[in-house]
Amino acid sequence: MGVPAYVSLMLPRATLVAVVLLAGCRRATSGPPDEVLAAPLDSVTLASDARLDSSGAILGSFVGEGTGRAMHLLSSDTAFIRALVARWPPDIVGHGDRSAASTRRNPLRLTHRSTAPALLVGSPLGHTAVGLDAVFVHAGSCGNRGIQAEMVVEEQKSGREPTVQGPVLGSFNTDSPTSLQSAGDRQAPPEPPTDLVRHLIERTDRVTDSLLSSELGGARRDSTVQLEVNTLADFDAADVTPFRAADSTIRYAVSLRTRRIAGNAGGDTLVAASVMTWDSAGRQPRTMFRPTLLRLRGGRLVPSDRSPRALYWRRLQPISDFAFQWDDLWLEQVDVREETVRWGIVQPHGNVVVAAAEVEGPCR
Repeated sequence: MGVPAYVSLMLPRATLVAVVLLAGCRRATSGPPDEVLAAPLDSVTLASDARLDSSGAILGSFVGEGTGRAMHLLSSDTAFIRALVARWPPDIVGHGDRSAASTRRNPLRLTHRSTAPALLVGSPLGHTAVGLDAVFVHAGSCGNRGIQAEMVVEEQKSGREPTVQGPVLGSFNTDSPTSLQSAGDRQAPPEPPTDLVRHLIERTDRVTDSLLSSELGGARRDSTVQLEVNTLADFDAADVTPFRAADSTIRYAVSLRTRRIAGNAGGDTLVAASVMTWDSAGRQPRTMFRPTLLRLRGGRLVPSDRSPRALYWRRLQPISDFAFQWDDLWLEQVDVREETVRWGIVQPHGNVVVAAAEVEGPCR
């Protein structure tokens, strides 16, 4: 579905800037009385609550993805990985070559024996009970940088192919899952109509310009570009997805990567990237990630000297939260300066990174 990158906005620019910049220090005028609008994030940090308890059981939250065979939960937390290896030494049988290069090619399987905490995964479908099948450690090529723990979990069903495929949030905890939602409980909000999608993109584009005004200088929108919506495109693209908010209403998350033409002699092509959320009427803007400005060169996104950060975000997907009746957002963060990709799960209610892991990069 192609839509113009820019159509004039009805609200004055100054009004939108004030709403967004004050979001971090005001209470909402609607919704739950204790809902505080959080300040925007700079990036998906490698946050982690992963740990081992005294019995050696794995606890915490993990980002991951389901495949046709199993679900794979990941962690880049070096302290957690060190504790794993110390408690559950690798099975080195069959690993005659223990060089770093061999370890990178052949991940080490740990001798982990689960002490059966409650294991759940949240997905766009709801919650699913799982069992821990195996734990692997993948070595990086830059010392601790790039090291990764992988936990393979399987649905607690026999004789069936996995039903959960795509982005997931794994929860290892000591509480019983019986009081939580079971698989299929999440009722996906309806997809927004085409007119609302266009409206959300236009407003996000305008607010992004306002927040990047000092970095954009005289750069102007490239109004000839047609955006791809909800595809895997890196630029000239938008992700628009509905999710359940803290007050049980529907909000929309918008990730935008749109072109700007610089006013210098060379006419550099820039790409503005941002992630925002809006209410069901396309109002109440909240900035999830502070916008960044990238440069488009040779069909690739590269860092721009106008912006200290070189990030963009894509593949937004709602994930059923465990403790609250709202959705988290699974997304992919690309850093074109460090050439890394992180998977992250963010709680829109407070702009909190719930779990994250590095999945691509020069050290992996």
